[in-house]
Order: sequence, then structure tokens, then C-alpha cells
Amino acid sequence: MIHEFFNFFGRAICHQLEERSLQVSGEVMAVCARDTGIYIGIFSTLFYLHFSKRKQNVTIPSIKISFFLLLFLVPLIIDGLGSYTHLFESNNPRRLITGVAFGFVLPYFIYPLFSKKSLENESVPVLSKSQDFFIPLVLSITLGELFYWGQPSYIVLDGFIIFSVISWFSLLASFLFPFIRRVWLRLTFSILVSLSFLSILSLAHIKILSLSL
Repeated sequence: MIHEFFNFFGRAICHQLEERSLQVSGEVMAVCARDTGIYIGIFSTLFYLHFSKRKQNVTIPSIKISFFLLLFLVPLIIDGLGSYTHLFESNNPRRLITGVAFGFVLPYFIYPLFSKKSLENESVPVLSKSQDFFIPLVLSITLGELFYWGQPSYIVLDGFIIFSVISWFSLLASFLFPFIRRVWLRLTFSILVSLSFLSILSLAHIKILSLSL
């Protein structure tokens, strides 16, 4: 049942091709290696920013830093386009690494939108110190290695990814409810919208697959 739960929500965002997915303890992950990397990166940076910046007024990175961060998106774009157009063959380690690089930078542009602006405190760029870059990077690499080597277990790793997927979509869904003042109520609505949206995507994926057979 747990396996089906993971696969259901993984299907919402991923093609779930077995040969392009990591395997842990003989079980295929609910999302492919590239998507696994993306959500490892997203989680790592969000985790760091939440605990280090939540009491600060932060803005998006400077133009120079933003351009530097956007370069991390390029490897996945090249690898993805090259693979899908059959210009060259990719592999799971490359998919995982380019996915981590892609997901790692996204929260730097999204998290500042949730920063509580206060007239008492001056706003600072979300990435203003070297540790704001290197700590999430090291965490992403460490988690990526754990996933690649299949440690600790399938349930833990797959559950972590699906939790990250639902959390990310819930975070984005919270933009729909800026008028709700109570945090717990806004969080509840955001999670419900996220689960509903992912469920619709998953069911649509199943329907499309059944029509193509």
C-alpha cells in the first residue's frame, strides 16, 4: 500500500521509466533519477533558508548572483534535451547530478516571496554570505550520495522524495491564499490544494497511458 501511495503521487510529476530511475533494495523509486535530484536540491536549500532566514527580511539575489545561479539550470537543460532528442545517451548518475543542480537554485528565487517585510528591519539578499550557498550545496551532495548508494532504505528515501514533492507544491499553492491570516489555516488549504492537484495529474497520467495502450 505504501509503495502504491508513493507511486501514485510520483506519477503526477514523472514518467516513471524504470531504466531512468534509481533502485533501492530492489525497489524502483517513485520518480526518475532526474526528478529525485531536483527535489533533493529543492529540499536542501529550503531547509537551510527556513532555519537561517525565517526571521529576516530577504529579497531575491542580486543580478550578478542570479545570473550565476541560473547557470546551474543549464546542465539539466542540455542533458534533458540531448537525451530526449537522442543526440546522446544520458545515465542515472548524470541525471541525478543535473537534477540536484537544477532544484538547488529554485528556492533562492521563491523563498524571498514568503519573507515577512518589516519597516523595522532592512531587507538583505537571500544569498548574501558564502555559507548561504555552500551549506545547501553540501547538504544536496550528501543527500544525493545517500540516494545513489541506496541508504538507508527504500521506504525512507522514497517517502522523503514524495514528502518533498507535496511540500513544494503546497508552498506554491500558498500563493493562492494571501488573504488568510492564520498560518495553520493557510497551510491546511495549501496542502489540500496540493494533494488535489497532484492527484488530478496522476489520474490524468494513468488515463493517457491507458489510451496509448
